[in-house]
Amino acid sequence: MAPEKMKRTQHGAAIITALLVVMLAATIATYLLTQQSYALTRTARTTDHAQAALYTQPTLDWARAILFETQKNSTYVHPKQKWAQGINALPLDDAGGGTVASGVIRDESGKFNINNLVVDGVKSAPDMEIFQRLLKLLKVDADLTPALLDWLDKDNDLTANGAEDSIYLSLPEPYRAANRPMLQVSELARVRGFDASIVKRLTPYIAALPARTKLNMNSALPEIIRAYFPEITENDATTLVSKREEHPFKDIADIKKQSELKTVPAASIDQFVSVSSQFFSVSIAISRQSTQVRQMALLRSADQAGTRWPVIIWVNSF
Repeated sequence: MAPEKMKRTQHGAAIITALLVVMLAATIATYLLTQQSYALTRTARTTDHAQAALYTQPTLDWARAILFETQKNSTYVHPKQKWAQGINALPLDDAGGGTVASGVIRDESGKFNINNLVVDGVKSAPDMEIFQRLLKLLKVDADLTPALLDWLDKDNDLTANGAEDSIYLSLPEPYRAANRPMLQVSELARVRGFDASIVKRLTPYIAALPARTKLNMNSALPEIIRAYFPEITENDATTLVSKREEHPFKDIADIKKQSELKTVPAASIDQFVSVSSQFFSVSIAISRQSTQVRQMALLRSADQAGTRWPVIIWVNSF
């Protein structure tokens, strides 16, 4: 090859090599800048999440304060009281951080307490009948009840149509029956037969509370009322709910005066219902920039005299 031609070839190769080096450097730089951007975004979100989480306890204390005031000033609990109004998009800072709180409080004593099914480790026949009626009203198989009773009772004796360790330990991912009261309704999904769709169907109507409870007639849904009192019709239950919207039941005597309950034995009303509540669930959401912290809690009123704030039974953060 002629020297001049070789020189031009070498020069061209050098240019191509230089261009490749520049392209590689640019690619590496772009990658590093992208990774840095991702890292900064993650850091910002982590910071926003941590700062938002700082407001969950004060917001939960807000719920406790409202419930404290309700109990101190009223002998009954009703969904039109101040505690049930919640908070909606309440700004929590003045520094432009954009932190906003939302919260909802619900009366859990207006639901059927599934832990009522077992009293001191022994199955409660009256409560089992109530629960089975509720399942039928909600079009859920009532034959699921024995498995739930086995989950809640103290022993490991298998009842007809029930489920104990011998059943659960044979599963692909084995576990044991709890043989104790449930802490949260979500635990129901571990009981044989209670799949996700059934748990979702039951959730608005049931609660898992750490003490035996009566039904608050001021907040119970019509289906719950009918499950407790099979003597009344669907229309009766709906009418009761409409009447209490304007005139809350203030005591048991007030409940007994309702014409819709005239066929219900007075002893049943005394045994199963109330006009107050000790247990409330709280749902909190703290939003800040591009992140949100959510928290669920169960509160229990400390005493009937309203001298102490409600205590926190459990808290879940998401």
